[in-house]
Amino acid sequence: MVKALSLSNRQLVLLIIIPLGIIAGSILFITDGFIGSPDGNASGAEYTNITSCTTISEPGQYALRRDIRGSAGLSDSCITIRANNVVLDGFGHTVNGRGATNSTGIRVEGNSVTDVTIRAVTVTGWNRGIHVMNSSRVSVQNITARGNAEAVTYWNTVHSSISRSKIRRNLFGVVTDNASRNVAISDNRFENNYAGDVKRGRGRLSSNAESVTADPVTELPMQSLFLCPVSS
Repeated sequence: MVKALSLSNRQLVLLIIIPLGIIAGSILFITDGFIGSPDGNASGAEYTNITSCTTISEPGQYALRRDIRGSAGLSDSCITIRANNVVLDGFGHTVNGRGATNSTGIRVEGNSVTDVTIRAVTVTGWNRGIHVMNSSRVSVQNITARGNAEAVTYWNTVHSSISRSKIRRNLFGVVTDNASRNVAISDNRFENNYAGDVKRGRGRLSSNAESVTADPVTELPMQSLFLCPVSS
């Protein structure tokens, strides 16, 4: 009789603990800041979810939860980063443009913004896919930029890089202005960028760090390649 009672007590405890665990897991899943990646792969990092165009003005780690599309404004940006110490992880999602002149998919700007990482995102249909200006230590990693007038641009930016990325079927690939210094371009794949893969100003790019696998440019009609023209 004593053994039977003991077994019954253990079963009762399990019946209480298991539902509590399910409830706790559900609460964690639906919170806006969640543990792990949007795809459910735990990484130990806490992300703030992005589900539409927005401005990031606080440090932290941000995750793109779905494909998003910008507005039709002529000079709009979809995601703007104006804070230091930001990681924007696209988790393979796309920031879609509408082909508007002077529009930007992801813009990093501010008064000397520093220590920003943009990774694992696709930008397409923009005048500038990713535009970095007045910044330092901005790392662009493992992105895809296609069908933009300028894929990735650096203006007045120092000690930054783009690596392990696919830059294809844009008008220009990577563009730096004369004021930018020490922008490293390494281990990228350039394909069919109509006017050139890398357009350099008089800034000192880290040419010794550059490792480019580039296919020959295929001269197709410009309108079949690009959704938006290059602005001056």
